Amino acid sequence: MDAGTNLGHLRREAGLTQAQLAERAGVSRSLVSAIESGRHLPRVDAALAIARSLGVSGEFLFDTSASRAIDVLTGVPPEKGEALRVAFVGDQAVTTPPRHSDAGWQAVDWTSDSGSAGLDLHRAPSLVVAGCEPSLPLVEQLIGRPGVKVMAISATTEQALAALNAGRVHLAAVHFQDMDVPPLPKGGAQRVRLGQWRVGLATQPRPPGRWWEAVLAGERDVIQRAPNAHAQLAFERARRTFQEGESGHPSPQPLAGPRVASHLAASRHCMASSLAAVTIEPAARAVGADFHALETHQVEFWIRPEVTQEAPVIRFSELLQSAGFRRTLEHVGGYDLDGMGTVVS
Repeated sequence: MDAGTNLGHLRREAGLTQAQLAERAGVSRSLVSAIESGRHLPRVDAALAIARSLGVSGEFLFDTSASRAIDVLTGVPPEKGEALRVAFVGDQAVTTPPRHSDAGWQAVDWTSDSGSAGLDLHRAPSLVVAGCEPSLPLVEQLIGRPGVKVMAISATTEQALAALNAGRVHLAAVHFQDMDVPPLPKGGAQRVRLGQWRVGLATQPRPPGRWWEAVLAGERDVIQRAPNAHAQLAFERARRTFQEGESGHPSPQPLAGPRVASHLAASRHCMASSLAAVTIEPAARAVGADFHALETHQVEFWIRPEVTQEAPVIRFSELLQSAGFRRTLEHVGGYDLDGMGTVVS
C-alpha cells in the first residue's frame, strides 16, 4: 500500500478531516491532500509532524517497501506487537489475525514487532481467499500442506472484491442476484461457479406460522450483518417490499439487534437466543435452525487472471471439481451445486 493510501486511512480512522490533520501537524491542507492523492512525498520534518499527529511513527506511516506486511482486508500495516498469520500474494506479505474458535487455537506466524526480515521465513506458494462462503475454512484445510500456505479470511463480498482489486488476495468468494452482478475488478477476473444458495432469515426450530412477517414488519430485533453485506442488503430489500405492501411506508426504520461477522455466526447466535437472524440456508441448516428464504443468490469465486496458473490456484480449481468437496457441501445442505467448478463465460 502506498503512503497516500495509508495516510488517508489513518486520518479517517482518527475521525479527522484533511484540514484538521493539517492544523494539528502545522502543515497546509494542500500538502495533506497531495500526499493522499500520491502526488507528493513530504520533507522529513513534515512527515514526522503528520505521523506524530496521528500517533504513529514516521516509518509506520511512510514506509512503502513491497515486503512490508499489510492486512488482507484493509491494506493497513499492523500495529506494533500484533500476533498475525502471514501469506504472500506475489511479493506482497499480507496478514490476518489468527482465528481462534470453539475448536481451538490457530497458529501465529509472525509478530509485527519482530521486523520485516522475519516475514521472508513465511514466503512460500500461497493461496489467499476472502469472502463469506462458509466452506472457505474447509478449502484451507484441504489445500494447505507443508510448503503451501493457505489463508481463508471471512469477509463480506464488498470487502473481498476490494481486496481482490487491490491485489491482496488471489481470489474472492462473491454472491449476488442474477440481475445484480458486481463490477469486475479493474484487471478483470476469471469467474468460477460454486453454485447458488438462498439468503433469508433463520429462527429456532418449530416457530409459529409465518413468523418471518413480524421480522420484516420491524416488530422483532434481528441478528444482522454489516450494512453493506449482500445478505443484509437482501434483507433490507425484503423489508421495503413487505412494508410498502402493508402500509405504503417507503423507508423502514433501522432495526435493533446485534451485528455479527459471518453467516454461521448469525445462525449460531440465533439458536442460542430468541432472535431471528439474517443468514443463508446452508448456515441455518448446519445448526438445525428453521429457515425462510428471501432471495436466491449465485455464488462464484473470482480469480485474478495473472495467478490462474499458480500451483495453489490450480489445486483450488481441482478441489471445486472433486467428488469429496461436493459430497461435503451436499451433506451440509442448502446448496444447489449445478455447474460447480465450471468457468462462467
